[in-house]
Amino acid sequence: MKKIYAFMLMAGLAFFNAACESDATLDETRLADVTAPSVSLDNVTVNKFDASFTVTLSEKGNPEAREVGVFVSTESQPDMNNSTVLASSDMTEPTTTLTGTFTPGTTFYVCAYVLTANQLLTSEVQTFTTDSHYLGAFLGEKVFNGYNLHAEDNYPIAVTITADEEDETIGYLSGLSSFATPDALVLEPVKMKFDIEAGTVTILDGQIVNEPNYGPYQYCIMDASTGQFLSGDNVGVIRDGVIYFNSLAALIIDGGNAGVSHLAYLDITIQ
Repeated sequence: MKKIYAFMLMAGLAFFNAACESDATLDETRLADVTAPSVSLDNVTVNKFDASFTVTLSEKGNPEAREVGVFVSTESQPDMNNSTVLASSDMTEPTTTLTGTFTPGTTFYVCAYVLTANQLLTSEVQTFTTDSHYLGAFLGEKVFNGYNLHAEDNYPIAVTITADEEDETIGYLSGLSSFATPDALVLEPVKMKFDIEAGTVTILDGQIVNEPNYGPYQYCIMDASTGQFLSGDNVGVIRDGVIYFNSLAALIIDGGNAGVSHLAYLDITIQ
């Protein structure tokens, strides 16, 4: 059995049968039809956010099959227009396993397909659902807001939190940029460790970015009463799905710009 791996965002398992819509004859490459190919989706296996699909081509047909694969969609009738496509053109063995990584906590519809010079034929539809992610409620597009010391006012920013591929408790906050540079330097993502049970989110200490133009900078804490920048874990809290931090700064720590902050926020919310 051969295995062909592909990676994309989507997601997970329950089965139900419905005919997957087949495309019309491919007139522009038409050859005489002698026998039709036969394809089936024999197995769907889900492991957290990964899914593998076993496709069997029991008859190659004449003209012969040139490609097999699966359509994976959030719509109930997957086709080439609304789906992520996993494909193989290796016809040496009747059974092919295709594997993908998908969005957590989402139900998908999948069918196998076979392509000949004339036709696109499909199998019945099955469904699968990936596991929910530990950080599911906190992932995606958010608004980062608080008192911006450069703007001297509340200054909301559109940000995104994405999950670490290995550690489900780690998220990365991206979308922040410098308020001190003329080119509004895009800052590197902020690494955050979530403890949902304890209701905390920690911006881990020691996040230093070696920026070549303005000098290395570090994510750190700002003491609102003294204006001092402090190192150490920056611990925030989660209340009613909203993340709160007392402060966050990105401070240049070496070179001619040392002591300049790219950004400095107080009384932060992320929601």
